[in-house]
Amino acid sequence: MGVFDKALALEMLPDQWLVGDDKCDCTFQRIGEWGNPYIGKSLQVRLCCIWAELAKEYPQFVQEVDCYWDRNLIEPVMGAQPWDSEEMDMPLDIWYRQLASEQNRPLVEIREEYRHKQHLRPRKTARGTGRESAQPDKHEVRHAMLNRLEKTGWRRDDAIATFERRDREERDAQARH
Repeated sequence: MGVFDKALALEMLPDQWLVGDDKCDCTFQRIGEWGNPYIGKSLQVRLCCIWAELAKEYPQFVQEVDCYWDRNLIEPVMGAQPWDSEEMDMPLDIWYRQLASEQNRPLVEIREEYRHKQHLRPRKTARGTGRESAQPDKHEVRHAMLNRLEKTGWRRDDAIATFERRDREERDAQARH
């Protein structure tokens, strides 16, 4: 492809969409991208906007819950959590949505108010200070395991009995050595 062909192809491309581009007000931005060099075509779909329109048509099939479901702990976490990435500052699109959630205000208002206040945006954390660096203790792990076992059909009493049996076996093994 020559320089002229590349320039023409770039001109044909509409405004490129990227996850996190903040070009829509959807809470969860999702963009589907497909391309096939053998047919010379690409497709981008702003799935989040389509889902929003579908939700208006079928509200009985949509749940937006004001908590985060922690899949590791198998329990809800209330409220927006503080930024704790050690790798990067909080992306603008997430920051705007966090502020809108915390302040219970429309995203459009937040975007307008904070676009010139980016110095307030949460920055990356120092190593070892983020939530992800903390190791769960034995009780947190056991709580998460009990919740997961209950979701799969175990009775809580049976699961606790199993944990207690394993604790006894572990203590007996340590006592023998």
